[in-house]
Amino acid sequence: MCNCKIPVLLVVFAVFSGFVQAQKIQRSKGHFSGSLETNWGFYMKDDKLGVKKVEDKVATNTYLTLGYSFKAFRFGLEYDIYEPPMIGFSPEWEGCKLMRGFAEWTGKSLELRAGTVYEQFGSGLIFRTYEERALGINNALMGGNIRWRPWDGVTLKVVAGVPQKFQEYAPVRIYGTDGEIDLGSLLFPENGMLLSVGGSWVLRDDRSDEHNVKADRVVRNYAGRLDLSKGIFSLGGEYVAKSRSLYWDDAYNIRYGKGRNVLLYAGIDAPGIGFSATFRAFENGDLRVDDCLNDESVSLNYVPALTMQHKYALLTLFPHEIKMAGETGGQFSLFGELPMGGKTGNPLSFAVNGSMYRSLTVKKDDESTYLFRQKGKLLYGEIGLELERKWSKSFKSTLLFFHQRKLEFSKYGFGNMRMDSEVLVADLLYKITPKTSLRMELQHVWSDSKDNQRWAMGLLELGLAPAWMVYVSDMCNYESYGAFIIIVSEGVTAGVACGHLSIMAGIGREYNVPGEYAAIFRNIQELLSCYPLLFKNG
Repeated sequence: MCNCKIPVLLVVFAVFSGFVQAQKIQRSKGHFSGSLETNWGFYMKDDKLGVKKVEDKVATNTYLTLGYSFKAFRFGLEYDIYEPPMIGFSPEWEGCKLMRGFAEWTGKSLELRAGTVYEQFGSGLIFRTYEERALGINNALMGGNIRWRPWDGVTLKVVAGVPQKFQEYAPVRIYGTDGEIDLGSLLFPENGMLLSVGGSWVLRDDRSDEHNVKADRVVRNYAGRLDLSKGIFSLGGEYVAKSRSLYWDDAYNIRYGKGRNVLLYAGIDAPGIGFSATFRAFENGDLRVDDCLNDESVSLNYVPALTMQHKYALLTLFPHEIKMAGETGGQFSLFGELPMGGKTGNPLSFAVNGSMYRSLTVKKDDESTYLFRQKGKLLYGEIGLELERKWSKSFKSTLLFFHQRKLEFSKYGFGNMRMDSEVLVADLLYKITPKTSLRMELQHVWSDSKDNQRWAMGLLELGLAPAWMVYVSDMCNYESYGAFIIIVSEGVTAGVACGHLSIMAGIGREYNVPGEYAAIFRNIQELLSCYPLLFKNG
């Protein structure tokens, strides 16, 4: 346990920050830098919610980073504190450690790095190490990295190391190399065309004692990619092949087989309008750190969900969960601006977004699958329209309507169910003064789910530029299975930013409203649905 170390570290960092400020005037001796990100959760018992006891009243995710640079050299350290991890993060993170550090030299055409390595080959389908603190992801390598640009338009990369698995480094060896050449700049330097060709190779050697003897310790991955763009047009693709490895199939049976990843995309970006489409299919597409399938998975590649990245809460209630055993589908987006009249003459911005993913279709031999055939069961589908316009210097509105369909497993014993949902969002922004703004969100979900059918959410935000922001929000699941259980989540949050310092604090609670109050919510809904009739007959 290292609870006692946390205040000491914060004091040390405060003293170091003062030292850093003093060192800024001594540029000839190099440059010190540092950052501190600390997130705290305070959990309290609540008799009204039936929470009589709280095991961990305080939890924190804290990251202390220190750096020093001198001419072509850079050095860095990062200390992590999960004591314990905040709710929503894996308990595997618990502990305090100096997990990462690096030394780097950068020349004109050569970069050398030892220690912590974050790298990506191509789009990341074959290999990607990165950190995403908000999601509890960090799969960095401890080893070495070389980047070499021998000629303009030519890039070579080499990596080697052991991968991080939560608060430890796994007994696994990773080796990889990547090359890319821009043929457009070499063959057509004055044509303005980008024609890039690349290839990658990654080897994972699992040396853990828990390794499954039925699988090879060594897994090899190969990839090739092509990118082409000229003017308003762009297209490209990537293919990844993986040697045999263990994985879970859709029925949660352990399988042993090869893996494939396919990614194709095309786009047009013209004045006033644009279109993009992406196709993605894979089978056993996850490159795991090891073959310990009973443990929490840590991936060394990145397979994107390729659905619209929603920023509104109710649009993310039922997201697409990637089936790493295999799926096929794609996403498209049509966006642009329509000229409008009125006093301002501001255009109406629109975007139509859609995506659909299905399970893979098995061939007659029952051992292989079709990657491109769209005849499997529907896993997820979404189609929606977004409209945005600035009506005046002080008022802007955004409206969204989405239809979502998802295959989901019921938490109340109904088994697999195909769920259709309609989501409506209104986002209204009004500038009271040049430095003061008021923003309101109204969201609602209608669903035919057998678990939770109706959701509503409201948010009111006051912005005081350039530093302060305060908002209050309330989300309610007012119609659910059984005795019409109502789930309410409410809270108040405030934040301030000053220079390099930003602070945000909030308080909230989530609870179930007794079933007898559900009738009140339903009566309100029925009353609101009668308003059009009242106006029509009035």
